[in-house]
Amino acid sequence: MAPVSLATKPENADATLDMQTFARESKDRSSSAELSVRQVLPSIESGFSPASRTSRRTGIWPTRHDSRPGRRRRSRCMRSKYLTMAVGAGAVALLTTSCLGSNSDTSDNSSGDGGTTVEIMYAFGGDQDKGFRASLDPWAEENGITIKYNSSDQFDKLIQTRVQGGDKPNIAIFPQPGIIKDFVPKEGVLPLDDIVDITKVKDSMVPGLLDAATVDGKVYGIPVSANVKSLYWYDRANFEAAGLTVPTTHEELLALMAKVRETGTTPLCFGLESGEATGWPATDWIEDYVLQTKGTEVFDKWVAGEIKFADPELDDAFGVYQSFLLDDANVFGGAKAAASNPFGVALNPMFAAQNPGCVTGKQGNFITGKDFFGKAGVTAENIDTKVGVFQTPSPTGEHPVLGGGDMLAVMKSNDATTKVAKFLTEDDSFGAEWAKTGTMLSPHKGFDAANYPNQTGKHVAKILANASVFRFDGSDSMPASVGAGTFWTEMVKAQSGQQDLATARQNIDASWPAN
Repeated sequence: MAPVSLATKPENADATLDMQTFARESKDRSSSAELSVRQVLPSIESGFSPASRTSRRTGIWPTRHDSRPGRRRRSRCMRSKYLTMAVGAGAVALLTTSCLGSNSDTSDNSSGDGGTTVEIMYAFGGDQDKGFRASLDPWAEENGITIKYNSSDQFDKLIQTRVQGGDKPNIAIFPQPGIIKDFVPKEGVLPLDDIVDITKVKDSMVPGLLDAATVDGKVYGIPVSANVKSLYWYDRANFEAAGLTVPTTHEELLALMAKVRETGTTPLCFGLESGEATGWPATDWIEDYVLQTKGTEVFDKWVAGEIKFADPELDDAFGVYQSFLLDDANVFGGAKAAASNPFGVALNPMFAAQNPGCVTGKQGNFITGKDFFGKAGVTAENIDTKVGVFQTPSPTGEHPVLGGGDMLAVMKSNDATTKVAKFLTEDDSFGAEWAKTGTMLSPHKGFDAANYPNQTGKHVAKILANASVFRFDGSDSMPASVGAGTFWTEMVKAQSGQQDLATARQNIDASWPAN
């Protein structure tokens, strides 16, 4: 096969990366990867107190009520906001503000009487909050309902306190389905089966979206927004210059990687460093490929602890990780260096106008934001011509999607609450103004894609709408000591060369709580 040149003429001089400098730095990182990882791991393994939470790349990250180390640092701000933020790239405002403050107020013009007032509590802020209100306020005014909005960056703690004190909001929108399920035995949330038309919702949404908050056959949570993680990204100009085409099967992806390697270029960009949450990108890779290779039955049993990490059922998923990300020939800067490579800019070498470091990278749809791809020159004006995206090609030929979302739960009901809950979950037109801000994906298959601000967002939304089945991020539903603990740390050790992947799997199993 003839060599394929990956060089292109500069499109944006300001966005051009110095690959030689990056390569030298990567070599230095690789040689010191074990040391830097050893410096990071003790803080991850020891857990954190609220006082230890500090600002990092993407803002201030609050603690979880259940003391999961770092879980909220990744999940609320990153999964529930940045993941949906990607729909608009530069079109979205700096959503880190949603992690910095809280806000509670009441929408205009009703009497405020308890019979017509509905309090909605949630974790997101910034443009996501503005878009949510803009999508709900006109309907609420038309129906004579006052909405008391309560946005808090301490949602997890506050919702626990409110429930324990007998002061529950009418509706809460949770960034993780696992928190909803925690409230079920405490009667903190009400089954939605008698409040909304579950059959209508199921028919309207992607299969699997309700499963994560279903307990004993009853639905306790329904998503009002979603995000997608089963994605690979690429630079359109560099892809075309290299003579590459978007792979639609796993075999085509393997062929693409082989073709790129023949040119002396590494196919993939990858990074695990994320401050106190270092290691979480590896969990997303494993989770996605467990879903892609084995489907929902094995995925669900694995998340529940019924299938162990070292079980042969997971060999295919861990095998993909081994061959893709633990091979120096595949990872820009070297496999070991990826352990200390900051995840937020790890994919950006693909955008270099001269000698790009890689051709593709895997990440959730938050990555097009200004703090991520934005640092490589991606803007609202050029995202559609500069950035390409394709769904993880499944070895099985199916099209499952791993992702997340914000899930509505009813905690205290009245007639007005029922009306609001039905509108937010049953009406596939809800969220039009929200979508225009570039901060959400609708979970409804019939949602009008014209509401998304660019073609990139429309394409990601189409991937979601056409999914054969959806599963929420698995590690968020695992025991805290695993999903936000050993799953991270053991994968980092494997990436940095301190141990092999088989040992990592065994160590994670050994850490799973006995009950």
